[in-house]
Amino acid sequence: MEIINNLLSQMVKRNATSMHLSAGMPPLLNINNRLLPSSEKRFIPEEIKDIADRLMNEAQSDALSQNKFVNFTHTSDQFGRIRITFYKQKGLLSAIFKPIISHIPTLEELHLPTVLTKLKAMRSGLVIIGGHAGSGKSSTLAAILNEINKTRSCHIMTIEDPIEYFHLPQRSLFSQREIGTDAVSFAQAVHKAARQDADVIMIGEMRDAETIRTALTAAETGVLVFATMHTTDCVQTITRLIGTFPSDNQQQIRVQVAITLKAVLCQQLVMRTDGTSRTPALEIMFETPAIKNLIRENKIHQIYSVIENGSDFGMQTLDQSLQKLYEMNMISDLEVVSKAVKPEQLKKKLFDSSIPLPESETGGFVDVGEEVIPIEKKMIKYRADFSPGMEGYWTSSIAVVFQDSGLALMPPADAMLSRLYVSDFNVVGKRIPAFELTYRMLLRFKLETKSNQPVEENPQLLIKLFTQPEKDKITAYHKVNLSFPLEINENWHTWVITVPRDDVGKLLKITMFEFPVFLTKVIISDIIMF
Repeated sequence: MEIINNLLSQMVKRNATSMHLSAGMPPLLNINNRLLPSSEKRFIPEEIKDIADRLMNEAQSDALSQNKFVNFTHTSDQFGRIRITFYKQKGLLSAIFKPIISHIPTLEELHLPTVLTKLKAMRSGLVIIGGHAGSGKSSTLAAILNEINKTRSCHIMTIEDPIEYFHLPQRSLFSQREIGTDAVSFAQAVHKAARQDADVIMIGEMRDAETIRTALTAAETGVLVFATMHTTDCVQTITRLIGTFPSDNQQQIRVQVAITLKAVLCQQLVMRTDGTSRTPALEIMFETPAIKNLIRENKIHQIYSVIENGSDFGMQTLDQSLQKLYEMNMISDLEVVSKAVKPEQLKKKLFDSSIPLPESETGGFVDVGEEVIPIEKKMIKYRADFSPGMEGYWTSSIAVVFQDSGLALMPPADAMLSRLYVSDFNVVGKRIPAFELTYRMLLRFKLETKSNQPVEENPQLLIKLFTQPEKDKITAYHKVNLSFPLEINENWHTWVITVPRDDVGKLLKITMFEFPVFLTKVIISDIIMF
């Protein structure tokens, strides 16, 4: 078990949300939605099979042989409960490990809107929480059920595959059933729950028409049903809910959905401005007569407009949620643009001028494809001619490590990077202000590379300065390209860079530093404009 404990130790210590094992690859840790290698060791198929044999019991092993997939929980005194999935791909065994947090979070701890507290007062109907895998649906559900547990005397039954959060009874009685151990299927368990005097039913995932039908029936009979679906917005959720059934049954299902559906929440996690944690952005829909009519009349596509104008009922679109998070300085403008449903509209609403995204390899700007990580500016000794109250942050093409000596860019082993850069954005409230570009810039940095690492011929550091365009060219920034030869050694480099005379005095918006991709580490300690 030593190899298993070592793997779990790395996952827990680095606060990863999951760990992936695949033949021919090193273990990959999901840290802030990025897969990073935990070591240089590559696992061979026999090692993954040995791990599976040590963790699975006979029934789980049989399920893997029969279904080519098995999902279960493993409890360790040292690491707590871990959700484990083994599956076959290309004929070989792969695995995913996910730590299960024992503490049941509150709505406040998850930074969820206070309007969600109205869900605990509901007595019947269907509430759906949508989102892709890893978007925090289970945590949101656990927080909502915990609110009911604290405030209402009733019987709550959860049906999960596997059980994630263990709930202790407070005012409510909890029955938690696991598929494969306590129940045959979701549909069967939901069907029997009404006969087991359940007041609230939580369905871990609605995967098929039979489970959806039994959930709708239970909601019609006066039970409050919570369920999750792998959908990204409210309109898609309702469309998927109805579209799962044959066309000749859909009108009946539309009527049932219109009667029973109380709320739909669709969430995704977005990077906070600290660059080390994420917060949920939610699209929220509550039942109204207008929404019921649109569902009955099969005009589901019009529901988005109702949500957009439904703030009086506690509703909001994803874009409205992103806007609120941005105005609270919780997320960056780039996160707003990259996650928005209608990015162009939201940019016009929030920003006075267009925000250039990271450059693509062809020299233009990518639309939303290249993700960036916001980094607090205080991690670098930074000085510029800012007005009082002006703030700033940095973005990077890869994850970063904060060290006493500065901000460290550390590309993962075997990473296929096209660019290695760090970029400065200056932000005040809803605007990206500027200050006049000065004569000189001081840059202090340190480079590291492995002794056997191939080195590019004539490596260069590229510095790109984006300045405010002329008034008649408001759609694009003016770019100043500076290129300097790099000496690859492990010494600290302190450069004083002279800005081209023609560009001095222009309003500087963005500064980007691009390093050679073969480097294994770049530390930046000082950036001073003078």
